[in-house]
Amino acid sequence: MLGDNAEISTGGSVCGNMRDASRPRYLTVAEVLRKMIYNYELEPGERIPSEHELMDRFDIARGTARHAIKLLVEEGLLKQAHGRGTFVSSPDITHNVGDFPLSFAQSLTQQGKEFTTRLAYSKVEVPPPAMQVALDIRPGYKALYLERVRMVEGAPLLAQESWVSLVECSGIERSDFERDTLFDCIERCSGRRVKSSVMTYSARNSGPKYASILGCDESTALLVLEQVMSLDDGRPVSWDRTWLRPGQTVTGTTRR
Repeated sequence: MLGDNAEISTGGSVCGNMRDASRPRYLTVAEVLRKMIYNYELEPGERIPSEHELMDRFDIARGTARHAIKLLVEEGLLKQAHGRGTFVSSPDITHNVGDFPLSFAQSLTQQGKEFTTRLAYSKVEVPPPAMQVALDIRPGYKALYLERVRMVEGAPLLAQESWVSLVECSGIERSDFERDTLFDCIERCSGRRVKSSVMTYSARNSGPKYASILGCDESTALLVLEQVMSLDDGRPVSWDRTWLRPGQTVTGTTRR
């Protein structure tokens, strides 16, 4: 629970920052709450102090308290319930990497989450050199480029960019990507199984494009996954980059 002296328990430097005119005060309030969430002093599902309580404890204006809360909501650390207050979030969705290439559609289905897919853009074109290398495509050969958005309960959950090899998946551009998963389309068009993948994880600011799609601030750090999938004969077939809205986790199992 957040005690009356929480701002003091975080250290003198934080309190000093509260009086530092060069630092927006909402950032320091958010920093205090963020640290308490990370340290489980505020636990998942717990209601945080109201705006008025934050105003009293930090000697701030109501707009400053709201700005701090809004920042942590955008980071996925807090959730607001109309008429009830603001609560510490539990991860909405956990995607399990396991021993198989990560399918977000399959992950959502396994967790009982109903979702829809919106195809934002689709075009067959010559991919940039880096994608030619990733997919082992000769210069001048074309590939399918896709941009999709997964929606859960009417809200965007993740955004995906994909390049798919037409050498391995002839005719895949005619698939219905709002109805069928990319995994299924690849296996149907290639006549082979998706067998393995190489994944890269990074944190990136959302920027204007993905802030608009995922409903967050442009400076919000998002978990971004890049995955190159290969078929059962070892041929690379697709490259994907997925931007995850805050509030999700990715788990995996390692074996020695």
